[in-house]
Amino acid sequence: MAQRIKTNIPFIVIAFLFLTGLLLIASPFIRDFIIERSISHYQDEFDRLAPVEHDGPPGAANIIAEIERPTMTTVLRHAFLQTDAPIAGAIAIPDIRFILPIIDGLTTEHLLYGATTLTENQPMGVGNYVLFGHHMAKGDLLFGPILQLEKDMDIFITDKSHIYHYIVTDTAIVSENDTHFAASTAEPIITLFTCDISKPTNMRFMAQAALESQTNYIEGTSGAEQFAKKN
Repeated sequence: MAQRIKTNIPFIVIAFLFLTGLLLIASPFIRDFIIERSISHYQDEFDRLAPVEHDGPPGAANIIAEIERPTMTTVLRHAFLQTDAPIAGAIAIPDIRFILPIIDGLTTEHLLYGATTLTENQPMGVGNYVLFGHHMAKGDLLFGPILQLEKDMDIFITDKSHIYHYIVTDTAIVSENDTHFAASTAEPIITLFTCDISKPTNMRFMAQAALESQTNYIEGTSGAEQFAKKN
């Protein structure tokens, strides 16, 4: 028996290395699949969402440096430990066929499910509404598509009470240490941030837009339908 095991050791090692290699090759696809399923889940939750009430002042901003990159380990950990994330609404950018749920509060976990607000309980249509999202190697996942944003494009967000229509005024690549674009403002604007590339980087793509109009959210209207889940 011992001799048989000794004889098979090279084959066991080869099989182990082969399976490990397969897992390493497949892990980005598995990770992206899990993220896509999470996004789809929260888009379904948005469809069932009642109008969001902001019943308190905005919370403090999270420390962005503490946010983990979406590695396979991070995604699996949060997939197994997933709790119900607080949905604040949704964002839609028709020109780039972009729709995501907005999750309340910037955390590593929330960034796996959609766009996240810089602070908790952040009211829409007031001051600087700041959203963060991951830039993945798969270009159409999470915030990757916003790198296509250009001046004068439309951005819509909703809390299912109102629809807020913004028009892009500026895009830029900025340092992660340049925080003035995320600062509070008197005028109503929206600011979107993501990494400039899908690999580790200290630079961010930033897009800023000014509030153009605010309308009531009414189910079945063309304004509300643009937040419908993509097929």
